[in-house]
Amino acid sequence: MTRDELVAKLDEYFWIADVSNDASWGETYDFVGGPYWREYAEPTWVGRWNGLMVRGGEAVERVATCVFPSAEIVDGLEPRTFLFSEHPVALEDDVVGFEPLPRSTFETLREREISFYHAHAPLDHHPDVSPSRLCARGLGIEELDEYFPIADGIPGGAAVIGPSGETVEGLRDRLASFLGEGIPVEIVRSPRDRAGRVAVAGGGGADRRLLEESLERGCETFVTGNAATRCRIGFVQDGVRAFLELADEEGVAVIDGTHYGTEIPPQLAMAEWFRALGLEAVFVPGRPERG
Repeated sequence: MTRDELVAKLDEYFWIADVSNDASWGETYDFVGGPYWREYAEPTWVGRWNGLMVRGGEAVERVATCVFPSAEIVDGLEPRTFLFSEHPVALEDDVVGFEPLPRSTFETLREREISFYHAHAPLDHHPDVSPSRLCARGLGIEELDEYFPIADGIPGGAAVIGPSGETVEGLRDRLASFLGEGIPVEIVRSPRDRAGRVAVAGGGGADRRLLEESLERGCETFVTGNAATRCRIGFVQDGVRAFLELADEEGVAVIDGTHYGTEIPPQLAMAEWFRALGLEAVFVPGRPERG
């Protein structure tokens, strides 16, 4: 399969032509790293912040998926690999949060003819491979309502909610088993034994507004990935603090499985998706923010 054929299939699967108002990753690069990324990024990536970011060789010999790309992950890739991720940046949670890929990593992509493609909101909204849906199914929650869109132009939302017969501790144990060894899963708040109605927002979902919308839908337990963040950025800590204050006020239990950990399931699912196309594909692990 050629690069362009694969990109066309991904664009259709993730509604890339329709997405708008997603996270402005170019601004993150400009603010933290600088404008050098413009020398490597595809013109169509700018503005929609999804899809093919870096165009590699025409032939696709293998595929690698990851949650957050990093210099270490790119350095380990063979020439003419097609790299797929949710984000176009690394995550250094206990230092400065999102970390742009350095110029040297873009040079490695270019030299090895590696294409780099990512889907953020389109993946978070996706009916088959969203982190929230996959984590909810891993928790045994099947009757799901979807809400909280994080971009425009595409269907769906980034959070789901449904009933669970588990205890809060039982739900924590199920999430730990589902995410696998090496992912720290902890109960951040536990005002009750029964989990009740559970909202799941994979990734960085410890957001007060998201919790407000979850409470409107009867949320009693909230599962996410950054309620226990160690990020040192003030506004990040302020946001999580406001989220936890509301959880305390409303008696909501909170379970955290890290941003990285709760977004692993889509990358495993996408590796299967690529293999179904006849491509060799593997998930490349990164590292959780804690533990």
